[in-house]
Amino acid sequence: MQARSFLVLALTACAAAPAGAAEPVYFHQSGIARERFATDLAECVGLAEGVQAPRHFVYSPNLYAAAAGAFFAGLLGSGEKRKMIDSVLRTCMADKGYRRIKATGPLRKELGALSKDARLDRLYQLAAADAPPGKALPK
Repeated sequence: MQARSFLVLALTACAAAPAGAAEPVYFHQSGIARERFATDLAECVGLAEGVQAPRHFVYSPNLYAAAAGAFFAGLLGSGEKRKMIDSVLRTCMADKGYRRIKATGPLRKELGALSKDARLDRLYQLAAADAPPGKALPK
């Protein structure tokens, strides 16, 4: 009975994890120079990568309960860190004058298939476009 309850809880947590993922966005500022965009993006990504989520320590005299608690603490901690990174990146780019644009499904697939340099080139094209594809999101 306990094993079945644990399995149901684990599957529920795994199914809920993608729901915590941030929506795919890119940043836009009409007429931005490529060098300025690359510098701004690198600076904001550098700030966001330095984020550390608070650690959750699990204590239990029962080894199985401690293992389960540590598993779920790690699962929730990674989602929390991802949200903090997204928040820092969004705030930094907004402070530099960029708007967030929601990426469409085909655009998200296109960006995912590109190499790092090609992705930066494509993100610059989107950032400097007169009419960016996608919906503008609030700051």
